[in-house]
Parts: sequence; structure tokens; C-alpha cells
Amino acid sequence: MKFLSAALLSTALVAVSFNFASAQTTNRYGTWAPPGATAATSGGSTESLLKDLKTLVDEAEQARAADRLFLRDLRDLMARYERPWTSRVLFDDFQDGDFTRNPTWKVASGEYWVEAGYGLRSKAVAGSGSAAGTTENRKISKEELAISILGAVLQGANKNGGNTNTAPAPTPVAAAPAVLSTQAKISNAFALNTVFSSWKGEGDFAFAVTQGAGGSGYRLVYTPKQAGRGARLDLLRVSTRGEGAIDSVSLNTLEDKKNHTLSWTRGKDGAMSVSIDGKAVLSARDIGFRDAFDGFALRNTGADVIVKSVEVLGMP
Repeated sequence: MKFLSAALLSTALVAVSFNFASAQTTNRYGTWAPPGATAATSGGSTESLLKDLKTLVDEAEQARAADRLFLRDLRDLMARYERPWTSRVLFDDFQDGDFTRNPTWKVASGEYWVEAGYGLRSKAVAGSGSAAGTTENRKISKEELAISILGAVLQGANKNGGNTNTAPAPTPVAAAPAVLSTQAKISNAFALNTVFSSWKGEGDFAFAVTQGAGGSGYRLVYTPKQAGRGARLDLLRVSTRGEGAIDSVSLNTLEDKKNHTLSWTRGKDGAMSVSIDGKAVLSARDIGFRDAFDGFALRNTGADVIVKSVEVLGMP
């Protein structure tokens, strides 16, 4: 009996092994390849795969050969991996130590410099004088000096309650943002890739694509974590009528003095998305600007941010 049981078990194992091997060699599913692909070309790039898949989806949709919801899901999946921005229109890693050439950046306000081993650094410069008057230095006349001395005497004489008509103290002028810009032919659909580090919880820092001398366009503003509020990212539309918020999101603080990668993309339909260190953080759509952009700018308002590299890609 034991011999018969062992023989039956052995026969069953041989049969299973044979069937498994047979299934491997006669599998009814073949390796998929796009139409017209050969063994040498079937391992092509992601771009070619997406292109061929799009063709198949278009044909299936036209022939009503598949469920429309399934086809829509396929299109959404393709859109997630499709990157139509193939033309580099701007790049600078500041390794040459000079941002005034190749490409040519121009300082509109504030100060910018290249810090060796780190990247592009900047700071806003405080104004002088009063908010209502000129900021240029000028000499004081004898009459103004005499009036000023007389005012001080009268103020001392009336300090126990007398009224004196004295001019108010000058209002300090707030620091102007440090703005750096360069000309670049950027298509309406674009991709920005930049590496930066943030060192202090102060002010804010912005990346912008612009149109014309007025600086209209889109601005992506990073605000570090500060007292009473967390870090955040704001996507703004800037026009001659002012600034308008498109979307905003709270972030984990990046003030660790380490490099972080930021990617900002815009599609043909106005859909924009932003990711930091590979993680999607913001998604919005705006069609306020339909024409191409002609400039790119950095704007620092009191932050301590170092830009290691910046790249802008457009569509041919």
C-alpha cells in the first residue's frame, strides 16, 4: 500500500512538472510590441512607447473597440508620463562663477553673486531716506539748519505741554526685492527644473516666467517656515492689474541647508503641477496667458536661498 501511494504521488508530480513546462513554452500570451516594431526596436524609449500607445488608444476610441472609461484612464496614465518639453531654452549651473554671460542675467535690484561650491546667492538691499521723498543724498542749506536748530529749541521750551509744529520723522523705506532676470524664448507650455537650498526662515523666494518689460506672467513663490506660520508655496498670476493667487499649499520646512529639487510644469491646456524632491505638492490650471513667454526671473524678498542650477525646457 505504501509503495502504491508513493508511485501515485510521483506520477502526479511528474504530470504537474510536465504541464508547467508545457505552459511556459506554449503560453498563449506573446510579448507585446507596437505595430511595426521588430525585435531590435521593441525595447525603445518611453517616449516612443507612449506615442505608439496613444495611436492604439486613438484607433480603439474611433472604432469603439474598448470601454470609454477604460480609454480615458489610459489617457490619464499616459499624460502622467508624457513629457512634451524637449527643447532646452535656458540652463545655468553657475559653475563658471559669472552670471553676467552665457546666459546673460541682469540685476534689476538688490545684490546677486556666485558663492563658490554652492551656487547663486542674493540679498535685498534696504533703501534710504523717506518713503515720501527722494532717496538721493543732498546738502543741507544754512536756512534749513537754522530752522532745525530753532525747532529743537522750541521743542525743549514746550516739552512740559506746549504744542510745536514739527515735521514727522522720516519713514524708513522697506528693502527692495533682489530681482535677477534673463531673456529666453519660453513656449506657453514649459518645464522648470531647479536645485536650491534654503538657509533661514525669513522672507520669500520666487521663480517666474515673464512677458514683456512689465514682468507679467506666472510666479511660483516659496515662503520658508517663520514664526507663527509654516512654509508654503504660492502660484501667482501677475498682470498689469496686480497679482492674483491661483493656488497655495502648505509644505514641510526646507530650511535644512540641503539641496532640494523643484519641478514646475505647464501643459498646452494650462494645467500646471509642481513637485519637490519628486513628490507632487501642487496642481492647478490657468489660461490667463496663452502666448509664449520671453523672460525668466528670480525674485528674493528677504530670504536666504541659494540656487545651484536652473533649467527651462520648452516645446519645439
